[in-house]
Amino acid sequence: MREFFRAVCLLMFIVILVLPVDAATSELSGYGNFTEGSGLNRSENASINYFDSDSGSICVTAGKTVDNGEIIPADRIVEEITYLTDSPESELFPVWTPDSNHILYTVKRNDSDNFELYKMRANGSEIEKISIGEGNFTGLSDINPGGTELVLTRSNNSESGLYLANLQEGTVFPVADDLQVSEGWGSWCRLGKKITYTKESAGTPSQLWIVDIDGSNNIRLGTSENVGIGKDWCPLGLRVLYSAKDLKEAYDLWVIDFYGTNQAQLTNTSYNEWNPSFSPDGKWIVYVSDEGESPDIWIMDIEGNYRSRLTNFTGSPDSVPRWSPDGSKIVFTGYGRGNNSTNVTDSGAINDSAINVSGIGLINSSNTGAIKSGIDQVNGSDIAAINGSDIVVIKLLFEPYNPPSPKVTGLKVSSIKEVSREGNVTISLTVKNEGGNASEGNISVSFPGKERIEGVNGTGSSIDVHSEGNPVPGINGEIVAQYPLVELTEYEWSAGQEETLNVTVVPNNETEEIVFFVRAGLKDDRTETFRRDPLTSTDKDQQGIDAYRHSLKVT
Repeated sequence: MREFFRAVCLLMFIVILVLPVDAATSELSGYGNFTEGSGLNRSENASINYFDSDSGSICVTAGKTVDNGEIIPADRIVEEITYLTDSPESELFPVWTPDSNHILYTVKRNDSDNFELYKMRANGSEIEKISIGEGNFTGLSDINPGGTELVLTRSNNSESGLYLANLQEGTVFPVADDLQVSEGWGSWCRLGKKITYTKESAGTPSQLWIVDIDGSNNIRLGTSENVGIGKDWCPLGLRVLYSAKDLKEAYDLWVIDFYGTNQAQLTNTSYNEWNPSFSPDGKWIVYVSDEGESPDIWIMDIEGNYRSRLTNFTGSPDSVPRWSPDGSKIVFTGYGRGNNSTNVTDSGAINDSAINVSGIGLINSSNTGAIKSGIDQVNGSDIAAINGSDIVVIKLLFEPYNPPSPKVTGLKVSSIKEVSREGNVTISLTVKNEGGNASEGNISVSFPGKERIEGVNGTGSSIDVHSEGNPVPGINGEIVAQYPLVELTEYEWSAGQEETLNVTVVPNNETEEIVFFVRAGLKDDRTETFRRDPLTSTDKDQQGIDAYRHSLKVT
C-alpha cells in the first residue's frame, strides 16, 4: 500500500511539473524537444530555468511594468568608450563571440549595396574578412552558444529571409525564407535550438515568431505587432525580450514566454526604447532610448529601480548594443565621431564635448532602401548604412549597482524531528549577503505558539528579544509584533558576509508542535527600502512580511 501511495504521489508531481507547458495552446506542441543533445527537457527548462526565483533566473517578472527609476550618473559605470574601427565605410551589427575575445561585424562599402562579414579581436586588432554569406547579405544579428553558426538576414528582391551561416563549413542555410514575407533579425536561445525573429507580411504590422534552427515548428509568439528588429533571450531562462509599439505609437520593451504566454509590457514611457540585450547574469538590460532627444545607449536593472544613460553624443544615434558574455563590456554601432579620437574616457561618456559629432539627425528608414522586418523611423537607425559608422565598445568601470541580496543559507535545529515537553530546542539560522554592500540588515525568528525564549546569541551587532505587541521593523517602517520574536541586527553588512542567529526555546505545554518563522532583510541604501528573503514565502509573519515556516513535533 505504501508503494502504491508513493507511485501516485510521483505521478501527481510529474503532472503538476509539466502542466504550465502543456497548458499552452495545441499549436505549440512542437516545443517538446527544446534543447540540443542531452540537455534539459521542456518540463525541466520551464520549472528550473524559469520558475525558480531563488536561482535568480526569472530575469523579468511577468506583468511588472517599469516606469522611471532613479538615474545613475554614467561616470559611476563607464570607464571608457573606445572606437574599434576608423574608416569612411559603414561598420554595423557587432556580435560577440561566446568567449568575449572577438567581435564579428559587417562592412558596407560606399560604392556597393552588399554587406561583407569581418572579425576582429575585442581590442580592435587583427581584423580579417570572413567570406560567408556575401552577395545579398543584409545583416548580422546573433551567434549560437558554441560560436559556430551566425544568424543572418539576407535579401530576396524586395523581401528578406532568416539564415544560418556555418563558420566551420562556410555554408549558408535558410531557416525562414518565405518569398512573400520579410523575415529576419533573429536571436538564438542560449538554452537550446530555437530562434526568435521578426516577420512582416505585405500590408501587415511586423510580428514576433519562433522557429527551430532547422526551419521547422515556425509559430507566432503572442499578439504583439509593430515589433522592432532587436530582441534577446533571458540568459538563465526561457523568456524573450523585444521591442514593440504601444497605443501611443512609441516603442516599449516587452517580454514573453517561449511558448507564447505571459506576454507583458516591461516599459511604459513617453519615449522610445528598443533593441534590448540582457547582461550575462540576466539582471540588467542594455537598450537604445531617445529619452535624451537622440538615440543613445542606456541600461536599466530588470526591476526598473535604476537606469543610466551611457552615451550622450548629441545628434548622432547609437544602435545595436550587445553585452559581452563576460559582462565587462558593451559593443554597439556609433555614428558621427568626427575627428575619430581613439578613446573617449570618463566625462566623454557623459558629455559630448569630447566628441566632435557631425550633427546627424535621427536616421529613419528612408536611408535603408527596401529592407523591411519591423523597420520604421525609430529602429531604422539600427540598420542605416550611414558613411562613417563605427564599431564602439563601452568598458564598464564596475558592475552596475548591485543591490544587497539576503539569502538564508543555513538552518540547523538541535532536535531535527521532535522535542520533549521537558526539554528545549536550539534553532541556528545563517544568512548571507549575495549582493552588494548594505548599511543595515536583520535576521529574525518568531514563534506564533508563544514558546518561551530561554537564550539567544549570534554574530551581529545586536540581538533583541521582542514580546508580542512590541514595535518591530516592518516592510514600510515600524509595526506591531504579532508573535514573540528574536531579531539580530548587523550594520555595514558587506557583500559575501554571513551572520548567524541562535535561539533556544522551551515548548509551550498547550501545543503539540513548535512552529517558527524565519526571515531576513538587507537595506537597499539607494531606495531606503529592505530587500528580503525569501522571494516567495511559505507563510506570512509580522503583518504580511514573507517568511519561511518550519515546525517541530512536541512529545
